[in-house]
Amino acid sequence: MQHKLKTTMNIVRIIRKSACAAVILAAALFSVSCDKDENFGISGSDEGISYDYPGRRTAHVENRRVLLFYECGFNELYSYLRDNMDSEKFGLPKGYLPGSGRNDDVVLIFSKLAKNQSYKNVPSYLRRVYKDLEGNMVSDTLKIYPESTVAASSATMKEVLDYVKALFPAKGYGMVFASHGSGWLPNGYYNSPSQFEREHRHSNGAKYSRRMMSLSYPDIPEGNMATDDPYAGMVRSIGQDKMSYGDQEMSIKEFADGIPYHLDYLFFDMCFGGGVEVAYGLKDKADYLGISPAEVLADGMFDYTKLVSFLLEGPTPDLLGLFTDSFERYNKRSGDTRSATVTLVRTDGLENLASVCKTLVSKYSSAIATAPVSEIQGYFRYNRHYFYDLEDTFDKCGVSAEDMATLRNAISRTIIYKNATPSFLGEFDIKTYSGYSMYIPCAGSNILNYYFMDEAWNKAVGLVN
Repeated sequence: MQHKLKTTMNIVRIIRKSACAAVILAAALFSVSCDKDENFGISGSDEGISYDYPGRRTAHVENRRVLLFYECGFNELYSYLRDNMDSEKFGLPKGYLPGSGRNDDVVLIFSKLAKNQSYKNVPSYLRRVYKDLEGNMVSDTLKIYPESTVAASSATMKEVLDYVKALFPAKGYGMVFASHGSGWLPNGYYNSPSQFEREHRHSNGAKYSRRMMSLSYPDIPEGNMATDDPYAGMVRSIGQDKMSYGDQEMSIKEFADGIPYHLDYLFFDMCFGGGVEVAYGLKDKADYLGISPAEVLADGMFDYTKLVSFLLEGPTPDLLGLFTDSFERYNKRSGDTRSATVTLVRTDGLENLASVCKTLVSKYSSAIATAPVSEIQGYFRYNRHYFYDLEDTFDKCGVSAEDMATLRNAISRTIIYKNATPSFLGEFDIKTYSGYSMYIPCAGSNILNYYFMDEAWNKAVGLVN
């Protein structure tokens, strides 16, 4: 595939790669810590009259909501993530923040954010941000985590979420996650497929997969995205920390394991989070998912001056308004920066979607095994041919009109909102958009198919066996 080098934009600022955007405050904005929201009691006597005013000022947890921004910014994204949460964009007077009362909603930020590209280790912080009585933005540090803490870790995420729930009991919890991302792909694959293949070609998994499938695969991309891509910064998986002993990232399963309780919503401000593999792997963790099948530009998926308002200012979160605004802020642009794919998913329909796809995979197995991938809508650049449109894949594999209607109905039952710009960075056009991407085995490799066998989506639909 030919790739044009764009000279009309600042290439360092254009792609937010995996999760561009999310939420971090400049250190100067933060105040000192706030302890656990304890109850208070008053008791005593006056002039021989006894009284007991327990004064239990427990928060009305049936009303309060908690929004957590989880920032894996110990990578190339650190400056973009900081910008999203500075006082001008995220704070007041432009943005909305709740107060600090016991019954007010709660906005929290967990962040591990590099200071510069030397990636000298830094602590991680959990902070609460709110509006004081004078209308000013305040940030209280609740907890400081050691420099050795890895943000892109299921153990760390679970620790943070457990701490949040213990500190702030509430009727509901939501999370916005920002970092690098490359869908379901195994650790390090997206950045350098050829290197990954060389390092794993003698593994038992590769041999097993080779016995299971005899497909004619496309060439494995050479090079490294970190140095070859003028929009550089993309990496794989969910999250990334550039630790001294190597990059640390999470698989879909690891990410799911890091969520200890059900969330009202889980939104990804990162690249390639819109794979059906990602959505299905997280279907039991949240009622709603916000995802992008393609990359996310450096400005991030959301306008952070409005994000908290959409989620907390009204009596219920305005999810449709948030994602409509998310798309339109890019669609109204011109040139290459008019680039976005946005999907808001209702997870309760994903099991049915998997059932429908399982039937189609079995019925059209021969056609899918030799899918005409060059004709199918893709959401990738630099020949990273691992993200194809879900609906278009089955359509181009010759699925009958009746079966396509069943598939479209199953997809529509999972999607509240979806939209895409006509093209992406001038590199590829978007002519059809189902809201999801998917992996096609014949567009991968023996090694990739071996890793794919362990994905929950594959176990549900049987693409590789």
